[in-house]
Amino acid sequence: LDLADNKLRGKTIDLRSSSAHNLVHIDVSNNEFGGCIDMTFSSGVLYANASYNKLTCASFKRFNPAYETLRVVDLSNNQINRDVSEVFHNIPPNLEQLILSHNNIRGSFPSPLPTFDDMRHFN
Repeated sequence: LDLADNKLRGKTIDLRSSSAHNLVHIDVSNNEFGGCIDMTFSSGVLYANASYNKLTCASFKRFNPAYETLRVVDLSNNQINRDVSEVFHNIPPNLEQLILSHNNIRGSFPSPLPTFDDMRHFN
């Protein structure tokens, strides 16, 4: 599902759908979404890009179908204004790439730092 580079807007992004069970790639980058994104997707989703929006928060739910399958998350260039410990809460363990640059994330890294065995790129 590629909806990048449009003028889509809204206060929240909820991409859960029973009709989206075959999705592997979700791209809503370069739009005008604000508010929070709930990173709950169908079980086949490997890649989620919501960069270059006006998002102020993102949440990962441990009990969601994509928790074990999600590999790449790009939330860069938003307005995420959270403590780093909140951002790291429930991040899927199998992520290979997590891109959070150019936001307003603050605070100290949680101790102990979560283990990401498959992480190859963290920005």
